[in-house]
Amino acid sequence: MNLTDLARVHDKDLAGETSAPETRALMHAIMSEEREPVTVTQPGHKVRRRLVLGLATMATAAAVAVGIVLVGGPVTSYANAAVSIEKTDEYFSVSITDPTADRQRFEEAFRAVGLNVTVKVIPVAPNDVGKLVGPIVPDGFKWHGSIGTQGITPCSSVFCAKVWMPADFPGRVVFGVGRPAKPGEPYADSSPVDPNGEEALSGYPSHGKTVADVRAELNRRGLKAGYRLVWQYPDGGDGRISWFDEAVPRSRVKDDWTVASTVFHSSDTVDLYVTPGKDAGPAPSPHPEPQWYDMPD
Repeated sequence: MNLTDLARVHDKDLAGETSAPETRALMHAIMSEEREPVTVTQPGHKVRRRLVLGLATMATAAAVAVGIVLVGGPVTSYANAAVSIEKTDEYFSVSITDPTADRQRFEEAFRAVGLNVTVKVIPVAPNDVGKLVGPIVPDGFKWHGSIGTQGITPCSSVFCAKVWMPADFPGRVVFGVGRPAKPGEPYADSSPVDPNGEEALSGYPSHGKTVADVRAELNRRGLKAGYRLVWQYPDGGDGRISWFDEAVPRSRVKDDWTVASTVFHSSDTVDLYVTPGKDAGPAPSPHPEPQWYDMPD
C-alpha cells in the first residue's frame, strides 16, 4: 500500500525538499514496516483488518506531527509551523506559535479542521502580538450555535485560545493574528474605544484636560498627536445616547476643547478622542470607516 493513497502532503518538508530528522524517521518507520498481506474476500468471508487499521493509525500520527491533511474531509487536529488547532465536541482549541507567518499557513490549518475563514496577519501594539483577534463577522452572525473567542492561560505557545464557531456557518468570517507593528505603522484594532476615560499615557490621566494640555504632554514625551472627534446622537428615539468617532485634522480641533480618552495609534502617535465644543457645529451622520478586515490582502 502506498502511503500517498492515504494522505496529501502540504509542508515543503515532505515535498522532496529539506525535512526534519524526526519527520524522515517517522516516514521511514511507516514505509519500512513489515506487513502481512491483506486478504480481500468475497462478501460473507472475513477480512484481515489488523494491518489496515495499523497503517491508518500511523498515517494519522504523521498528519498531526508534520501537517498532513487526510483525504476525505476535515480532521480533528492539525499543526504546522504557524499554528496548531484541535477540534473538540464544543470548540476549537487554537495555539499560535509564529504570529509572523504567512496568512496562508493559518488559513490552511483552520480549513483542515473544517472552518472556512479568512485570516489576516495585522500590525498590533507590543502587548497584543500573537493574539487571535475575532472571529469578525462583518455581515452579522445569524446562525445556530455561538461564535466567540476566549484566551487560555497558562499557554506554552505565543497565544492559546478556545474558539466557538459552527463549522457549517456560511457567512464571511475573518480572524486577525497580531504581528509586531513596524515603527510608526498604525495599529489594527476593532475594539471600541471607551470615550470616557481610556488612557494611553502612563502616569498622566488625560480625561477632562484640554487639548492644549495633552498635546504639551505628548510633546514632552516625544510623541505625535492624532485627533478624533467624539460625536453623540440619540439611538432609536428611546432616550439612549450612542456615539461614534471621526478622524479629523488638527485644524478642526480647538485648543480649549476637552479630551475624553487617549489611545496609541502607532508606536509614535497617540490619538486624542476629543469632545467637540459648542462651536463645533452639528454632528454629522455616522459614517463607519474601513476596518482592517475590509482591506484587500
